[in-house]
Amino acid sequence: MDVIVFGAGAVGLGLASALLVSGERVRLVARGETAAALRAYGLLRTGLFGRAQLPAGTFGVAESAAALAPGSADFVLVATKAFDTDAAAAALAEARHAVGARTLFVLCQNGWGSASRFTERFPAERVFSARVITGFRRPALHHVEVTVHAEPMHVGSLFGASTARVAPLCAALAKGGLPCEPSERIAEDLWAKLLYNATLNPLGAILGASYGALGASPHTRPLLEALARESFAAMRAAGFRTHWPSAESWLADFRLRLLPPTAAHESSMLQDLRGGRRTEIDAITGAVVELAARHGVDVPVSRSVLALVRFLEAGSRGS
Repeated sequence: MDVIVFGAGAVGLGLASALLVSGERVRLVARGETAAALRAYGLLRTGLFGRAQLPAGTFGVAESAAALAPGSADFVLVATKAFDTDAAAAALAEARHAVGARTLFVLCQNGWGSASRFTERFPAERVFSARVITGFRRPALHHVEVTVHAEPMHVGSLFGASTARVAPLCAALAKGGLPCEPSERIAEDLWAKLLYNATLNPLGAILGASYGALGASPHTRPLLEALARESFAAMRAAGFRTHWPSAESWLADFRLRLLPPTAAHESSMLQDLRGGRRTEIDAITGAVVELAARHGVDVPVSRSVLALVRFLEAGSRGS
């Protein structure tokens, strides 16, 4: 297979490492300094799935979609931040030398709404979504560390396309060390992830705390529970479903099964604030607040954390 990984942050490098270990052709689209580091040092993966050193020159590196080596890709894995979705879709639509009429797109992003944005430029049957709940960290520009792993990556279509089309990609990722499965219930999978992220990510960013610390404190537990209930209410009002019938059943599973394996993890939102980067708050809590407003659901705690993260984000970026 020929796979383009568009976005060489921690998630993109983690996905690329698995594909390279499994022997697939990979072309990475990376920003300037990251591209230079990958060309000079190759790609190093450490952490939970074992060490893999992929030498420089064994994979392609380009600083833009336009600069990709020729060849129609089988898949494009989009691993940018959610707020870069429109720019990614536009760039890929112009890269006809690398993206052909049969190329499938797999959106490996946080939040809700990216798939509908891609269908503005590509046929819906070619747009797939991935739920990634493995934790990746980038200690250096060319080095990705797998820090936590909760469940296999799931890939499926929100538009009714057959999961058989992404089965070879899932098999290659799994062969390379990253458990991955096709899913016929990807909308439910994505909402499960959004519930988890909306419950933990903003509070972790605001308070500078790990997930385990948030769950252990009697001061923050009620806030976590309120965020979960509000997100669930907005989801149901908008006509979506997930794997749990109620917020209470999700919270019970969250306490016993979902939170413990990721207790030491710090949210990507907190890491972005520390680095002075834009966060994905709009695609996570912002999506909850927008859906709630559209369907007449009151979500006061979600509105509050959205405002607080936006305030911190503006300060960290020098606004």
